[in-house]
Formats: sequence, C-alpha cells, structure tokens
Amino acid sequence: MTQWFIQVNDEDEQELGPFRPSELLKKVRDGEVTPETVLRKDNSAWFSASEVGGLFEAAMRPTIQYFCPQCDTEVGEPPVVCAYCGREIYKAVTKITENTISDGRQSLSEQAGNSVKKWLNKKRVSKPKEPE
Repeated sequence: MTQWFIQVNDEDEQELGPFRPSELLKKVRDGEVTPETVLRKDNSAWFSASEVGGLFEAAMRPTIQYFCPQCDTEVGEPPVVCAYCGREIYKAVTKITENTISDGRQSLSEQAGNSVKKWLNKKRVSKPKEPE
C-alpha cells in the first residue's frame, strides 16, 4: 500500500507519516495539506502537493460508506460478510458524504459560490436601463 509523508520543517526535513491515501485526502479536506505543502510518496524525493495529479480533485469527490443493515457496523463494499455479526451482505446501508476543501476560514466551494454571487450582483447593478 502507498504511504505518504508530509514535510513539516524545510530546514530539518522533519516529517509526519506514514499516511494512507485516505488519511492524506482527509488532511487535504481539513486544509492541513495545501498545494504548497511538501510531500513524498513512499521513498521518493520531496515535491509540492500541487504536483500530485488529481489529489485536490480526489479530495472533493463524495465518499461512500457502507453499513451492515443488521448491526449498523461499517463494512466494505458489498458483497461482504460483516465482521461483527457474520451476516452476508449483498445490499448495505450507504452513507454518501459530499466533501469540500477547507482553507481554515471558509471552504473552497463556499468561496467559489461567493465569487459567483459577487459576479451576479455586479451584472445586476451594471444592467443597462430599459428605454422608457
């Protein structure tokens, strides 16, 4: 499995990790990893997170969790056997979570929404008057 490491100090090359890909995506969503954050994958050289193709797009994708309909324990994607109650599951209860990327103040999707609102307000204000 791929392991990710985050550099926390450029001078000392202190690092955090290893992180599974899902943990790295959570850090992106929480705003802990930005495009400027320095990362490495397994034993590779260090590089900026902006160079990881699809990282920020993947963090924005919805996540799906599956739960056993009998005991409500989280399970893998069906078909699967629940590790808690032993039930064979062919159709699980699903929970879909829409994800955003936080910058610590406001999520990027909220910022984009605000940009559109500002643009629309400018269009309304600058709309030429109708002839009387």
